[in-house]
Amino acid sequence: MSTLEITRSIDIAAAPAKVWAALTEQDLIAQWMGDSAEFDPVPGGTGFFGWSGHGRFRVVVEQIEAPTLLVYRWARQSDTDPVRGNSTVVRFELSPIDGGTRLSVLESGFDELDDPATAHAENTGGWQAELDDLIGFLEMSA
Repeated sequence: MSTLEITRSIDIAAAPAKVWAALTEQDLIAQWMGDSAEFDPVPGGTGFFGWSGHGRFRVVVEQIEAPTLLVYRWARQSDTDPVRGNSTVVRFELSPIDGGTRLSVLESGFDELDDPATAHAENTGGWQAELDDLIGFLEMSA
């Protein structure tokens, strides 16, 4: 197991179906992660997550088992196809809990990047902010 992985588990006061939609429907993704998104939630599906100040980061879906598992690879550089060596793999697992959903996130693959420590540090802070935004988005509209 790599020492450069990001793991986080959060409890969200929203039904699993609502959390799943926020992770897989491009119009909902753009409301909590960045400000634009295209996403095709099927194995091999492609898309991007966009931040006006940073660019569009391409993704490829590696595995999907609706409504409990989503795995995608995303590029570290904007406007670049994600492949081993320039990207990381993000794994979302959803499970129902009393009062909502437990969402577990694992991001791996940092060891394959040119500057693994910097990428890991940047994404650690990024996931903190984005997952807090996801909680706020879902719980405000609950």
